[in-house]
Amino acid sequence: MKIGCIYTVETYDSVERPFRAPTEIPFGIAIILTVLQKAGHDVELFVITPDTDLEKSLSKYIRTEQPAMFCFTAVSTQYWQAKKVAQYVLEIDPSIYCVLGGHHASLNSSAVIEEGVFDAICVGEGERGIVALAENLPQIKRGQYDFKNFWFRDRTTGVIHKNVLEEFRGDLDALPFINRKIWDKWIEQPDEYPSLLLGRGCPFKCTYCSNHAMAKLAEGNYVRFRSPSNIVEELTCLSQDYPNVDRVYLEVETCGANRKASYAVFDALAEYNRSRERPLRFGVNLALTSNFMDKAERIDELLSKARATNITTINMGLESGSERMRKEVLNRPSYTNDELIKFCNAAKAYGIKVIYFVLIGIPGESIEDYLETVRVARESQPFTCYVSIFFPYLGTDLATQAIQMGLIQPENLSPKSERSTARLNLEGFSSKRIQFEYIIFWWRVYKGHWPLAKILASMFAAFLKGHPKIYSLYLYIRNNSDFVMGLVGRYSSSGPRSRRTPRTVGTRVDVIRE
Repeated sequence: MKIGCIYTVETYDSVERPFRAPTEIPFGIAIILTVLQKAGHDVELFVITPDTDLEKSLSKYIRTEQPAMFCFTAVSTQYWQAKKVAQYVLEIDPSIYCVLGGHHASLNSSAVIEEGVFDAICVGEGERGIVALAENLPQIKRGQYDFKNFWFRDRTTGVIHKNVLEEFRGDLDALPFINRKIWDKWIEQPDEYPSLLLGRGCPFKCTYCSNHAMAKLAEGNYVRFRSPSNIVEELTCLSQDYPNVDRVYLEVETCGANRKASYAVFDALAEYNRSRERPLRFGVNLALTSNFMDKAERIDELLSKARATNITTINMGLESGSERMRKEVLNRPSYTNDELIKFCNAAKAYGIKVIYFVLIGIPGESIEDYLETVRVARESQPFTCYVSIFFPYLGTDLATQAIQMGLIQPENLSPKSERSTARLNLEGFSSKRIQFEYIIFWWRVYKGHWPLAKILASMFAAFLKGHPKIYSLYLYIRNNSDFVMGLVGRYSSSGPRSRRTPRTVGTRVDVIRE
């Protein structure tokens, strides 16, 4: 069977190659298309931007190849575009079966299926169910809808059929390695900085993140890890296919979720690096807890293992510098500002760059709370910060709270400029002030530590991110001008850049050039 897979982006480097680096490959749809290929289906991938000429791309494919099914994925801010593309597909060929997966379909299921754009939606994990769905598509079209993890809408009657969910998949080693080659034509530099998935799920219950909501969907362990040997095996294959790769992002919600499992991976990667003529560098996420920080030897053990593995960057969630906000609103893991600063300084001593995630414009946040965030970042001086403005993702606890507080209405949730446009007017912290602070954050934190030109360049980039089309134009000019790229390399907050340095779109993890 011929099947099309669609991934949409709002901000992009170019229409032809929207991704800057393979770090931007989304693992969800990537594993879906891979298992479909492994099952013998002929799969084609399309990465669609708001400016993609659908007539030249999708229309030609549909008319010449006559696919039977299209698979889509979306978080809340991608849904408008996924829906638009699905409607276009059906205008060309109404017989095509359209399926949507991803967080928006899982956490806003009833609203999505009742709209009638998609014939089926996947709720939760879909790599097992999608193969069964594809193999039984003729029977499904005749009204046989008993497939776990999927909801169906009968086109004739409009009746919705909801199925139960399977337990979360326990054996991640049984999954095939994603087909990276199919993404290459959509990426500016396919060998720049790939990601490798270490596990699924997160043990923490942060109210702004979808993990706490996704964990409630099914039975079984939500937090799972791949074995070290399976990870090394994929890394070996990746290095063979992309011999120029010199650094890899280890994609996992937090390597602090399970120290034993994380250290086993670190040790295996360190051993793998010893076998290489040119050791790979790695980046990873880490969530601190006061329990972990309670003993100095734990910090030294983690950083020693990280250094031995050649982990050169660690991403950490400061989020808010207000301990009250972290505890009462964000439900972050327990850690103090002093502990965060202490760890940041310790990592620097090991030659490891620390990057903070910062979130502003949070329901209940005051200007004083925000300034405490600035104080902590300024005192610890991380290598850089990834600053986001709170976006209320439907289905998360904090989005529900924002709606109940009357801060925003679901129908008024603009999909544009995700995490770079202020949408909430908070008491004493207006949307205009939030937007202003988003731009001048770099001045507040790095004044006197960074060159003025570097600070101004970071502020300028923050301003542009609130205007996706202009920002995409800037990225295009940057990527195709040696002069502009030289300026970026000299003054960017991300440090020196190659001409094809990556950045991310639509994810919580950004990428820097070390």
